[in-house]
Formats: sequence, C-alpha cells, structure tokens
Amino acid sequence: MSVLVFGSLNSDLVAYADQLPSHGQTVTGERLLRFPGGKGLNQAIAARRSGAKVLMAGAIGDDGEGEYLKKILVNEGIDPRIINQVQEQTGIAVIEVAKDAQNRILIIPGANAKVIFEPRFLTEPTPPKLCLAQLETPINEVEKFLVEAKAAGAITILNPAPIQKLNPKITQACDYLVVNETESSFLVAKAVERLSKEQASEIGKKLLNEGFSKVVITLADKGSIYVDPLTQIYTPAYKVNAIDTTAAGDAFCGALVTALCENQPIESALKFASAAGAVSATKNGAVPSIPKVNEILSMLESVQ
Repeated sequence: MSVLVFGSLNSDLVAYADQLPSHGQTVTGERLLRFPGGKGLNQAIAARRSGAKVLMAGAIGDDGEGEYLKKILVNEGIDPRIINQVQEQTGIAVIEVAKDAQNRILIIPGANAKVIFEPRFLTEPTPPKLCLAQLETPINEVEKFLVEAKAAGAITILNPAPIQKLNPKITQACDYLVVNETESSFLVAKAVERLSKEQASEIGKKLLNEGFSKVVITLADKGSIYVDPLTQIYTPAYKVNAIDTTAAGDAFCGALVTALCENQPIESALKFASAAGAVSATKNGAVPSIPKVNEILSMLESVQ
C-alpha cells in the first residue's frame, strides 16, 4: 500500500541573516543557497525517507529546474509518472531564515498553478492507501483530489498551507487536518499566533464542530495537540538546537502519513512525526533537512 502526494514542486532560494527585516527595512544577509523544495515535494520526500512507498502528482516547468526536480524525485525513490511538464516556469520559493531559526516564505507558483487533478492519479499504478495534499496548487483541484480519494476509500490528509478559506466539501472529504498555530487560528477566525495547549485544544474542538473528523495542531517548540470526537492527545516537542525550521512542518506531515499508512496507533504516529520535525529543524534547507527513518528512530530512542 502506498502514499499519494498531490502538491507543489519548487526551486527554493534561501537567504540567511542574523535577523529578518521589518517593513521598509534593509538588512545585510550572510549567504544565499538553492535547494529543491515546495510543500508537496518536501512532504513526499519526508514520507519516502521515513519508510513509505510514495507516488507524487504535480507539475514542473519546461526548463532546467524542472528537469532537476524530476531527477530529485527519481533519486529519492519517488514514482514521478504522473508529474506533468507544462509550458511555465518551474515554481520558485524565496525563503528568509533568521539566526533564531524563524522564517518567512514568498512563493511564485509557476507550473504549480497549472496542476490539474485527473482520476487516473488514484489508479496508477495501484490505488493508494493514503492521500496527502497541501494548498500550493489550485484549491479547486485539491478539492477534487480529496473528494475523489475519499470516495475511492483512501485515508485523506490535508495540510492547508498557505492557509485560505476551506469550503464544506473539503472539510467533509478530509480525514485528518494538520495545521500549525497560525493556520488553525485563521480557520476559526481568531488572531492568535502563539497558542497555549489549552487554546489549541479549544480551537481543535471548534474545528471538529465545523465538520473535521480528526485535527492535529502543531505548536512549534511546544509540541502538538491531537483532537477527535473521543480523544485528545498532547505530544511534547523534542528538545533540539534548532537552526532552520523551514521544512520541519513538512517533515512532521510526511512522517505522520507514513506512520498512519503503517497502521501505527495515533499516539505512536504523533511521536514519530514530532521526532521527524525535530531532526529537520537541526539542519539547513528544506529537502536537505528532511530526516531518514534511522534518524527519526534515533531521536525517539534518545528520550526513552
């Protein structure tokens, strides 16, 4: 059984500086690096490196960067057969990373804006057990993907980033909603950036009332809260020396889907995902920071 990721592929330009500029301010940076990225690609690689068999659906441009990203997929062992190549620039993300590991991201969608869902995605080569999507591709196509995947009997997971309003069809088609503090607050119309465990719990319950089946809210260095109609689980964060949190959320999502695909209990799945996110935060870049399964297991063993 496999994981199908429907999402974006980007070339990431990452600028590092002591602090991020405020509005209208210019600061001197330290270095500029280029990495493969995009939330879809990040999460597909995270799922593959953590042990899942992965197929990815998305679009790349008819350019050198598109060919480079396709090679990345092949080298990572991800099936690229339903990656479409279109007459657009490959997607670009411009990422600023501060010394305290906080980041800001500007995305130019390019080919990602041309991604179209096709029913064959759910049958080639075999039906996936779990389907994962984000919102760096057109939301109407994400909706089709989730609705059709759910109807086909797959487990569906949505990580709605960058955040935007979700309609009832998406809500009903989503088995697991995975959101961070900002995203969860947006969905319940609250202006809260740093949530306490109690606030996250309340937001999780509100999201259940709005129709979501299961909700995971990540709380950065405070861990995560899981809520379903019968259960609430708090998973503490692993203590690490974070240097770049760019792909920590994607590492969390990819590891979570792998654990769920392996039928791990939700408590174990959340710990596995938290360990993956923690390891990712100790490395620079997006794809280069995503841990392999042995690194995740080592993190888990270090706190037992």
